[in-house]
Amino acid sequence: MDFLLTDEERALLPTEDEVESFRERGWYISRPLFTAERLARVVAASERFYTGERDMPMPDGSADYKWTWKPEHGDGLRKSDYSSLQNRELQALVRSPILGAIAAVLTGSDEIRLWHDQLLYKPVDSGERNNSVGWHTDRGYWKTCSSSAMLTAWVPFHDCDATMGTVSMIDGSNHWPDNTEKLNFFDPNLEALERQFITGGKPVVKVPMELRAGQVSFHSCLTIHGSGQNRSHRPRRSIAIHMQDASNRWQEYRHADGKLATHANDDFARKLDGNPDYSDPAICPVLWSGAVGWGTTAPQHRALRCPPGSRTAEV
Repeated sequence: MDFLLTDEERALLPTEDEVESFRERGWYISRPLFTAERLARVVAASERFYTGERDMPMPDGSADYKWTWKPEHGDGLRKSDYSSLQNRELQALVRSPILGAIAAVLTGSDEIRLWHDQLLYKPVDSGERNNSVGWHTDRGYWKTCSSSAMLTAWVPFHDCDATMGTVSMIDGSNHWPDNTEKLNFFDPNLEALERQFITGGKPVVKVPMELRAGQVSFHSCLTIHGSGQNRSHRPRRSIAIHMQDASNRWQEYRHADGKLATHANDDFARKLDGNPDYSDPAICPVLWSGAVGWGTTAPQHRALRCPPGSRTAEV
């Protein structure tokens, strides 16, 4: 359906200067988008998810997804892919139109689709294991995608700072030479991974995303990012929402060893001419569609289309 953003909603969108900064630095921090009440519901929903409750089956009819944390995995870093396809409250958050609208402004795309999501939980550091997330680029895991304009919204469910192991960005690394091959989300040795950076002679500047509850960080799929250990008194809870711009399509890509690249979406998406269709609404629903532009003093939108069943942000 078509709708116009209110003045209050327009005020949540990035300004032209902020878009320019995002394109230069590779990251952006939003204004508060979600209320404490909304986030409390999301935390409760994530707890239901962790106990094994599911509101919907996966699109292939399976009761669960193989890359999902389960209690028997222990109290380490939890990463559960496709949580929004299985839990209604998480789905409502992921499909909040304000997130797609901001992504549309940042990328300049007239359509934003979901790529996939990851529900994340980082326990308090116990000294028994390192729960850091290794330096990596999202693009390194998305070789089957034709677009390099894809981006991620990271939504913490509470205040989050460096002590809690918030996400840190390598400032401007979206403009560095190719860093999509040697870095690794699953390697907690951040110092060793940093030595693998191909900087093109640029300095390594780390910027922690210190966010108040309700704020969201966005980063380019080419931006190097990772996170340290949680040294606070409570677990770090969040969700990563990976998004694709209108231009993205499946492409054939072979690694240096000749192996054909794949992505988990390939297992679920319908086929188009025998190849995965990354616009399949069952897996990659449209999060935002419509022309985006600015007025003279504030961001403006015209006749933006909202996906059925979604709702505007709670502010």
